[in-house]
Amino acid sequence: MSTLNFVRNAIRSPLQIGAVAPSSRWLARCIVDSAGVGPGDVVLELGPGTGAFTAELVSRFRCHRIIAVERVASMAEALQRRFPQVEVIHGSAEDLTRILDWLGLRRVDRIVSGLPWALWDAGFQQRLIAEIVACLSLAGRFVTFHYLHSIASGRVQPTRTLLQRYFREVHFTRPVWANLPPALVHVADGLRPGHAM
Repeated sequence: MSTLNFVRNAIRSPLQIGAVAPSSRWLARCIVDSAGVGPGDVVLELGPGTGAFTAELVSRFRCHRIIAVERVASMAEALQRRFPQVEVIHGSAEDLTRILDWLGLRRVDRIVSGLPWALWDAGFQQRLIAEIVACLSLAGRFVTFHYLHSIASGRVQPTRTLLQRYFREVHFTRPVWANLPPALVHVADGLRPGHAM
């Protein structure tokens, strides 16, 4: 999918896409580095969009099972054509447990996300994080990102508070200045006891 088509989709569905440009390769590298994918890990990507993170995952982990869940149908179709080795699901992160059940999986080891958390209220974020937590192994890791301007405006704190409720360790990376706009990667590591499957 071209940048022009990405922008068109962003204008049509701002609450689903939440960005004005695709993520850069520098942000993709930081996301995948932060995911810490190990041998045999199953990786789930949420909101892959044009596939910046997907491309990085595929280039490094060709032998791993990679699943991508994309809500926008045209993006899901384009992603599947570009990455036939990835299991692309046209669906919503709100239905993750059902999607995993359909795929015959009980849990995944790493979840990376391109979803626009700062656009959503705390209630909606709570529902999504509950789905993510239900799908992660006890030693699982969740990685997402936020734009610097969202952090400065205070719109990231609700996400961070929710993650701290479920995960033992939550931290930011250094800024990815080369991304447009600049971003920080948010890493949530290791579910607290009682929240894993």
